[in-house]
Amino acid sequence: MQLSWQQAIGINTTHLSEFSDALGRTSLVHSEIIADLTRLCTHAKNDGVAIAIVSAHRSFDRQLAIWNDKWQGYRPVYSRHGRPLNTSHLSDIEKYKAISLWSALPGLSRHHWGTDLDIFAAEAIHSGYEVALTPEEFNPGGPCENLEQWLQQNLLEYGFFRPYREYRHGVSQEPWHISHLNTASKIFEQFDFERCRNYIKSSEIQSSDFIESQFEHYCKQYFANICEVTQ
Repeated sequence: MQLSWQQAIGINTTHLSEFSDALGRTSLVHSEIIADLTRLCTHAKNDGVAIAIVSAHRSFDRQLAIWNDKWQGYRPVYSRHGRPLNTSHLSDIEKYKAISLWSALPGLSRHHWGTDLDIFAAEAIHSGYEVALTPEEFNPGGPCENLEQWLQQNLLEYGFFRPYREYRHGVSQEPWHISHLNTASKIFEQFDFERCRNYIKSSEIQSSDFIESQFEHYCKQYFANICEVTQ
């Protein structure tokens, strides 16, 4: 399925279908990944590693609200090492880079596509654990230690990979973020950057002129800067 530019930037959802995770919670994902995602979750569950989806498709408007809230100081902004930052003391370029570590510009989030998911150990959530989505949660001794080990051994077998497996001076390390390789790659190859740029510029994004001036930098340093496919 070739996505329209509206679907690719999160303003049209006709390419999505519902998917229920191990906790029975429903998310919207790209219709073409459901078969592989079902096999992935079934295999994991059979191995004693139930997978919960904590974030799947995210619309342009939702991503815009997250970005604007962080830009205005209504949501916390963190350094790459998880240290809270006082954005009121940052220049526009410093604030832009800090927010981009953890949050995508609206229109340029892989979550718009429905191919990318943030996952977590279902057992931990079921037991009342409050998810923070930090790399430490996937380290030895963390609530997702078993999930991390299972993903390392099995993820690629089902057509998924982790685009932010390690820090590449763009997006911070996100071991919880998985992506359906073939579907996401096709969307990226066909992505209409100019229409995306124009839509962002016409939106209610904060500091629109500054953000527009950083568009090409963002595309290179964050959007296209992902890890190679490997276990």
